[in-house]
Amino acid sequence: MPADDSTFKTAMRLLAGGVTIVATRHDGLNSGLTATAVCSLALSPPRVLACVNHAGVTYELIAKSRIMSVNLLAVGQEELAQRFAAKRATQTEDRFADSRWLTSVTGAPLLAEALVALDCRVTDIMPLDTHAIVIGVVEDVHFGPRRQPLVHFDGGYTSVLAAFSENLS
Repeated sequence: MPADDSTFKTAMRLLAGGVTIVATRHDGLNSGLTATAVCSLALSPPRVLACVNHAGVTYELIAKSRIMSVNLLAVGQEELAQRFAAKRATQTEDRFADSRWLTSVTGAPLLAEALVALDCRVTDIMPLDTHAIVIGVVEDVHFGPRRQPLVHFDGGYTSVLAAFSENLS
């Protein structure tokens, strides 16, 4: 089967991934997006990478501020993931409302109820096609309540246990 856009998209829907919110702040403006293309990169110094669409406001503010947070979501935070994933007609809607956000070393917004929130200083940005690879050094770590992680799989949200038990049937 040829690897056209549709086939590739169908294939990548089968790659289960943890759901995160990548967030930033610049000149008093918060912005964020839901991302699954996030991973650890190095241990010393601790680095993470996130792939961010460079057509969006969040990328623009990360590029200006050189700070970001990576907030790992838990089961029960699906609505928050959807809110940050939705394409909005206007940027005036506050995606950060109705949830508690903290700041630490860099000033990037950290989700208080995330499994873990990584406070990062951006060191490298590599634009490539529609997205950019954003690399950040982790300056601080905030742990939230311990729960099951939220997982994105086949176009929807699930948990590790639900995905595991579905495969047993």
